Amino acid sequence: MFSPADEIKNRLDIVEVIGQYVKLTKAGVNYKALCPFHKEKTPSFMVSPSRQIWHCFGCSAGGDIFTFMMKIENIDFPSALKMLAQKAGVPLVYENPALRSQKSKLIEICEAAAKFYQENLKKNKEVIDYLYERGLKDETINEFQLGWASDDWRQLLSYLANKSYQIEDIERTGLIIRKEEPVEISNQRPIRSGTLNEYYDRFRARIMFPIKDVSGSVIGFTGRIFQGKTPLKTIKDINTVGKYVNTPQTLIFDKGKILYGLDKTKNELRQAGLTIIVEGQMDFLAAYQNGLKNIVASSGTALTPYQLAILKRYNQKLVLGYDMDEAGQTAAERGIQLALNNGFDIRILKLPYGKDMADFALKEPNKLTELVNQAQPIMDFYFERSQQLINPNTLEGKKIITNYLLPKIKNLINTIDRSFWLEKLAQFIKVDPKVLEDELMKIKTDTERIILSEDGEEMPAATYQFNTAAILNRRDILSERLFSLISQKPEFVSLILLYQEYFPEPYYTLGKKLAEDPFFLSDKKKVTNSDLAEELIQKIDYLNLKGAYEIELLNNLEIDIEEEIKNSLKELKLESLKDKLNQINQEIKECESVNDQDKLSRLLNDFNQLSQGLKDN
Repeated sequence: MFSPADEIKNRLDIVEVIGQYVKLTKAGVNYKALCPFHKEKTPSFMVSPSRQIWHCFGCSAGGDIFTFMMKIENIDFPSALKMLAQKAGVPLVYENPALRSQKSKLIEICEAAAKFYQENLKKNKEVIDYLYERGLKDETINEFQLGWASDDWRQLLSYLANKSYQIEDIERTGLIIRKEEPVEISNQRPIRSGTLNEYYDRFRARIMFPIKDVSGSVIGFTGRIFQGKTPLKTIKDINTVGKYVNTPQTLIFDKGKILYGLDKTKNELRQAGLTIIVEGQMDFLAAYQNGLKNIVASSGTALTPYQLAILKRYNQKLVLGYDMDEAGQTAAERGIQLALNNGFDIRILKLPYGKDMADFALKEPNKLTELVNQAQPIMDFYFERSQQLINPNTLEGKKIITNYLLPKIKNLINTIDRSFWLEKLAQFIKVDPKVLEDELMKIKTDTERIILSEDGEEMPAATYQFNTAAILNRRDILSERLFSLISQKPEFVSLILLYQEYFPEPYYTLGKKLAEDPFFLSDKKKVTNSDLAEELIQKIDYLNLKGAYEIELLNNLEIDIEEEIKNSLKELKLESLKDKLNQINQEIKECESVNDQDKLSRLLNDFNQLSQGLKDN
């Protein structure tokens, strides 16, 4: 019986799935494209419909339909399984609801709450009219599942309890709050269950914005207070409550790790090569609705390391649409510096004074793209801000501007950038550049620049190392390339067999298979039914795809394939002899240390013969 993953692979064509994200063109029996995971001008991304695999020969990423979804969507395997199961119409049946993970249960409750709030909104014309006044259209309201939490203490709680959700699980979502002291609630019918009476809804009299993870699952909410014309029952003083309330940190929700709208815009971020970041949901929705699809929203102006790590997977150009007044800039400062340290190009949207993105979109919806194109480089923004706030012609002004700008110049990674902005600062405040250079040297800065790991953890740049585990030596590289070529050109198998002794494993084993059947590598059915290990079968799939890529390159360069194979075989032999010489040399040293003269004599003889073999080649 097939597993759900196998059933999904049987039902879905990898070409169709990948083709929804990248533009594929036919390349023989395979397909090729520009890689979506790194910048390139010549296609090196290959997809094999017969083997249902993909591989980029530029950045070395590759795998099956699941690994592609995990990488393109930045999700884990369970999330990729869920998304592809929906596409394939494969039900993911759980043995027992009680065995579901706690995270899945909390997501299920949040999604039920989102639908409840959504239905509530449809019954409240006053709130809908307000959203219309703010410029939102029905399509946007529905697409992002905006909702309404009524002015009742336990409306959501009662609804979820009636759907048989455990009150402990509801509490873990952050949707309800436990009372510390019993409270008399007027205008509310008493609830007989003592357990329910200990809790009340967190969100009341609020417009609800569901927050989703990158795969589109509801994990939390933001609620915006809305009083309307009717006096509120549960909130006596509207000025004592926050304008916005967020779900608290839970097992599935962490405000610092979420970017609102990313589930909708992630592909746009990659394609545009630029990310617009705004502060709240209304700013996001207004811009998105009016054509700016490469956009996300953070809850506040302080970009976190985790959010930056997520954004770096899509592109490294950020346009900040925050309110960059003094308070906003102070809040954003650390995130901006962390982004600069990690190679981001940062620009600032120049919004009219006192306006946010939602205000601008409402009045000038056709000028949003122009606004983004005119975004100001971060250092230009800092300099212009200095000119507006401080008089650079007074001694005090020069000191304030220098103290403000010099640390920002000091933290620039590129030496040329630092030199340029230092010269500009000298001209701006009319001070000798040498004086500023002396001051720059006095500034203490982060000598070990903080960079971000894949999961958003901060670590000093000095501790960062490339993963060298997968780096192949020259002999492995040659072997892989030769067998990939032979998979496409079996007529040259005889050449390979002449050099069989020089191949390392697993190519020696594959060579024996080719001696029995020259077409073995290119016959998917024979490979699948062979006695080879699954790992080696997957390697053969990869060799076939690599071979198709290599053959096309050689043909485009008008290089004779037979000559290329012969030259590579000669180089393989030399590399093999070098490896053997190194091994014998190590053994000679060991024999000398223990004074084993007999073995030493044999090793020296072998060493001389191999050395002669190298000279003959």
